[in-house]
Amino acid sequence: MNRRKFLASVAAVIAPALLLAGCGSSGPASTSPGASASQGAGGTVTLDFSQWWEVELNPGVMRGLMDRFEKENPGIKVNLISNPYAATMDLEIAGAATKTLPDVVAINGTTVYDLYDQGALANLSTLMKDAGFDASQLANDDKIDGSVYLIRALNFTYPMYYNTDLLSAAGIKDLPTNRTEFAAMAKAVTDPKKNIYAWSLPINVQSPAGFVSQSWLWSGGGRFLKDGKPDFSSDQVKSWLEFLQSQYKAGYVAPGAFTQQEQAMVEEFTAGRNAAMIGSLAHINGIRKTNPKLKFTIAPVPAVDGYTGKHGIAGASWGLGVAENSQHKAEAWKLIQWIMSTDINSELATQAIGFPGNKNSVPGYVKGDELFTKAFEIYQQSEMVTELDGKPKALDLFRNLNENLVKLLDGKADVPATQQSLQDYWSPVLK
Repeated sequence: MNRRKFLASVAAVIAPALLLAGCGSSGPASTSPGASASQGAGGTVTLDFSQWWEVELNPGVMRGLMDRFEKENPGIKVNLISNPYAATMDLEIAGAATKTLPDVVAINGTTVYDLYDQGALANLSTLMKDAGFDASQLANDDKIDGSVYLIRALNFTYPMYYNTDLLSAAGIKDLPTNRTEFAAMAKAVTDPKKNIYAWSLPINVQSPAGFVSQSWLWSGGGRFLKDGKPDFSSDQVKSWLEFLQSQYKAGYVAPGAFTQQEQAMVEEFTAGRNAAMIGSLAHINGIRKTNPKLKFTIAPVPAVDGYTGKHGIAGASWGLGVAENSQHKAEAWKLIQWIMSTDINSELATQAIGFPGNKNSVPGYVKGDELFTKAFEIYQQSEMVTELDGKPKALDLFRNLNENLVKLLDGKADVPATQQSLQDYWSPVLK
């Protein structure tokens, strides 16, 4: 990789990206790439690995894994380029445009198509075949035009978190199972004078992330798409928008929704100022560490009243790809294959509180922790929804969704107009 060009991309993008990422980091970010795809003294290859994982894992975990990889694979060094998620995505988009993408990149289903469309990603099907890798061990087989460009190292689900102390203080004995019960709970717990609100709805337009708004639709079987095409005219979408509007108008949603980012939502819940939160399982350990006294549990996101089908639960992934511009694709694949090995994938899943991408891997948290056991049960009983994974301009579509939600909640559009606006914008993209 041309290190000078990538540094230029960093300089152009990292400052606004970090502003967009807000408080998404639990530790310092690193933006300086090493000698990517370079051949060092004695034939040593240094791979640049761009990811947000090191920021979200406990300190030392990611570097420790890379040190073990280097020990087991003499002649290959790994330079971690670590930033919050939003900054990582912005840097990789810039790198793709200038053909300076780091050798190994952490990506997910919402970004893979656009990177593929730019010719920025190497064909992993070819690399797997050349390495003799058995792809049947992968839990997911995502393909674009018949080939794999993304390997899902971990999958994450987004259940509903509840602050049980706040619920008990408001006289709520049972967790809500539908929207009506949730609305009653929201009314009971919200107390603006004490800065206590039912939940947060981060719909930041500049940096769309998370699945908070969408989860309310997916939980009760609703979807944005029908046969791969936008379907915003459905009664399910109408009911979903009306629910979000009613929650916001009633004052149950924490202030600042239009500019709030996901990490700020987590901080509000962790501080005991929100009674509920839709968030990744990866937050559990962080919440426990930051506020050991907080009593909380998890459950499926309440569904629309009367729904009896299988609950949908938002899903996301920590995926991996190889840059097409990398000078050392075989070594880059060797790192991915190592991460996807049974034991290492189990270890990574345990540390990140995710579900392994290797079918044979079992995370260590499944046994011995009541909350993690419950999370695994919710995962098994639900349908993981990833509607825009592998779709073109997925991030832009999520941004447009937030733009329309802001207009709706701000009183600048009604529900029918919001439905039509979404349909008009998404249809030419997903035609």
